Amino acid sequence: MKYNRYTIMFKLFYITITIMFIFFICFGIFLTNGFIEKKPVKSILDNFKNRGEFVETIGIHSQKVNVYKINVKYDYEKEGYNQVFKYKNVTEYYIGSKTDIILTNRNPLRNSASAIVSDLGLFFSSNFFIGHATMNITDDGSKYIESVGNDTGFFGVRESENTWIKTEVRYGNDAQMIVGLRLKYVSEDTKDKIIDELKTKIGCEYNTNVLIKKKNKYYCTDLLSRVLNKYNINIDYDKMYPTGNDFIISENTFVVFICERIVEGEFNIYYLSEE
Repeated sequence: MKYNRYTIMFKLFYITITIMFIFFICFGIFLTNGFIEKKPVKSILDNFKNRGEFVETIGIHSQKVNVYKINVKYDYEKEGYNQVFKYKNVTEYYIGSKTDIILTNRNPLRNSASAIVSDLGLFFSSNFFIGHATMNITDDGSKYIESVGNDTGFFGVRESENTWIKTEVRYGNDAQMIVGLRLKYVSEDTKDKIIDELKTKIGCEYNTNVLIKKKNKYYCTDLLSRVLNKYNINIDYDKMYPTGNDFIISENTFVVFICERIVEGEFNIYYLSEE
C-alpha cells in the first residue's frame, strides 16, 4: 500500500494528538490523586505535632528553633528504637538513623531562570512533597544516599553528608517542612540489606522522565521506592508515581521528625524520643 505525503502527515498528527491526550489524562489523574492525598497527609503530620511537649528554645544557624519532644507511644515506635534527633552539645545536627527517609516540600526548581518554571515547581512541591527525598545509611544519621537532578555539576545517585538541618534551617529558605519517616517492623538484618542494595545504585544517572521507569536511572523518590520494593516493602501508597505524600501515607512508614518553618527566622522541631 502506498502512502502519499498527506496520509503520512495525518497519521503523524493522529499519533501526536493521541500521545498528548494520554499525557493529559495521566497528568489529570496525578493532580486529582495528589490533592486527594493532601488531607490524610495533613492529618498524619498534625497528629504527630499535637503530641509534642515543649522542651526549650535553641538557636541553630542564627535561627530561633522551638524544640518539642514526642514520647514513644505505639508499638511500632518502640520496635527497634533508634535515635531521631540529637541537638545538645553538638556542632552538627543529624536527623534519624539508618534506613530513615527524609523528605521535604522545598521547591526543586527554585534556582530556575524562568519564574514560571520556578512557580510550577513550588506549586507541586508544596502540595505533593516532591521537593527531595533521601535515605540514611548510618546509625547516627550522618550519611545518606540520594538521587539529585538539579545540583550543578552532578546528576545522579550519590552518597552525601546529612546536611538537612544545615541547608534548610536558615534565613531565606523556601522549604516549609522537613519530614523524617521510619520503616515499620523492619529487622536490622533487612535494614543492612537495604543499605547494601542502595549503595549499588551509586553512580547511576538521574531519570528526568518521571513517566517512564528506567533500569539504571532514578529520580529521588523512585530510587527509594524501587529499592524497598525488592524487600517487599511498599511505600508508594497509590502505586503510581512515588511522591513524598505517598511515603507519608504508606502503612509501612511512620513519622519520627518534623521541622517546620513558622515565620521567617523561626522554626519548630518535633522529634520522637524514647526518654
